[in-house]
Amino acid sequence: MKRIIVAIMVICCLFSVFAQGTEEKAASATLDKVRIAIHSNEGGASLVATAQDQKIFEKHGIKAEITVVTGGVPEMAAMRADERTLDVGYIGAGVAWNPIDSTGNQLSFIFLDCLSNAENLIAKKGIFNDANGNGKYDNDEIFEGLHGKTVYLQTGATPGSWFIQLVDTINQGKPADQQLWLFCEDASYTAGLTPANNNPANRVQVVNYDNSNIPAGMATKDASAVQIAAAYAPSTTTALKIEDVEFICDNSALDAKYVSPSTWVASNKWISENPDVAQRFVDALLEAAIYRYDHIEESMVSADNLAQLPAGSCDSNNLIVFSGEGYKELFGTKSGKGYAYLQALYNLKKGAVPEGTTPKSFEDSFNDTFIVKALQNI
Repeated sequence: MKRIIVAIMVICCLFSVFAQGTEEKAASATLDKVRIAIHSNEGGASLVATAQDQKIFEKHGIKAEITVVTGGVPEMAAMRADERTLDVGYIGAGVAWNPIDSTGNQLSFIFLDCLSNAENLIAKKGIFNDANGNGKYDNDEIFEGLHGKTVYLQTGATPGSWFIQLVDTINQGKPADQQLWLFCEDASYTAGLTPANNNPANRVQVVNYDNSNIPAGMATKDASAVQIAAAYAPSTTTALKIEDVEFICDNSALDAKYVSPSTWVASNKWISENPDVAQRFVDALLEAAIYRYDHIEESMVSADNLAQLPAGSCDSNNLIVFSGEGYKELFGTKSGKGYAYLQALYNLKKGAVPEGTTPKSFEDSFNDTFIVKALQNI
């Protein structure tokens, strides 16, 4: 009798294990794969890292296939290729003209991730002068310090547009013959900008320089060293650990009309073929964003881990994130600030659409269907 009972118990255990394995396989089979691009910083990685660690993607039936891209340019190329290898991606302002472009394989903005506070102007000590002794560099002091200088930045990434905004801000109220003007060998960087004067003393030369190389460039001790740079984290975090490098300013120096929204974009073809998956993806992003707001430092650790960065690389101080109520204020009505932020980004980047191409309208560039529906469920 004992042998019979033991045998029955073994069979029950084996059946339970088999059933559990079958259920897991079935659950896995119901997940829809989404090919996702993230960046290796707190803005670019924290939302997806949170969704992964908290199993939010899985909850919404999403199997996330994540690629850490080296920058926005190759990311956009992969998303817009005929043989697309990415479906959705996080982007900063630098490549945000792509969803506005009406040619080829088109993209759309689908979600506002955060407002970036990651861009910094940094420099070797002694270049800028704190004339009023208040312990920081005011806009007039930044204006004086940039005259005739060379600034290194990645023109096609967010620091490129950010620095244009900074120069415009610090030029405000200055006589036209004294205003700073930008020169770059890549004429596309300054396309659409009209200098107020051509005085060489007011010229700021911009050198296109990969963001990831900024720390090494500033660490160099010879004449080839990078003296001034506009860059984003984690390169700024690393560079500021160099003894003779100092912080000059961040987004707080910008005119209030300038914001740096980091967004999510999706392939229009992918959306049209997978509308339900697209909705569930945005539902997951929103849920992850709410969790991130309430557990910001935990999300920074998750971002470090997912992007394979040294512990502490992702800094919550570089982000402005939103709660569930915050998202309702952003997108609860067409007059919400979220629409204003994206409209400002659209206005800034539509001039970067390739010459001869008609930009899409703002309404055609931002598919708000998914975020509006997602908000109805919180």
